Amino acid sequence: MAKKTTINSSPEGLDHDDDFDGVKELNNPAPNWIILVFLVTIGFSLFYAIRYFGYPGNAKDQASEYAQSITAADKANAAKPSAGGAASQNESEMLASGATLFTQKGCIACHGVKGEGNPIGPNLTDNYWLNGCSLPAINKMVAEGKPEKGMTPFKTMMTPDEIQSVSLFIAKKLVGSNPANGKAAQGVECKP
Repeated sequence: MAKKTTINSSPEGLDHDDDFDGVKELNNPAPNWIILVFLVTIGFSLFYAIRYFGYPGNAKDQASEYAQSITAADKANAAKPSAGGAASQNESEMLASGATLFTQKGCIACHGVKGEGNPIGPNLTDNYWLNGCSLPAINKMVAEGKPEKGMTPFKTMMTPDEIQSVSLFIAKKLVGSNPANGKAAQGVECKP
């Protein structure tokens, strides 16, 4: 005769003997793959904690890595000389470099080959200036530009030393040269 099963019956060995209102709790273990994933996760977290927080002298948290990178960058910057720096060039080298850059960077398109100006850009050869005539003012104008008037900011296209060379070329070689075909004076007169 076949064994009669009821709703509350359970396979052998899985019964907990917990009974609540006629419903029995069974002992169903988790599948092995879930246990394996759980153990691998615990192992990884222990490795991570030891590697990044607990291993003496080998801290890899963001603050330590940032401090190490700043220290390394400071050492590298202190060790290398300034690349083509103004301190390593004398004035005549800077003027020659400035003349070359004036042509290469397209300044002649707006200011003319000799700085005499054209319909787009002002005359750089007279003593009348729109944005200041001191060397720092010229440096600022070359670096920052004046986009609303069409002047390109060159701070992303030239190094500070190159900007200094172009500014020195404008101040020393172009100002006062007054070529014959120069554009009419604009701005305020600067006294030497």
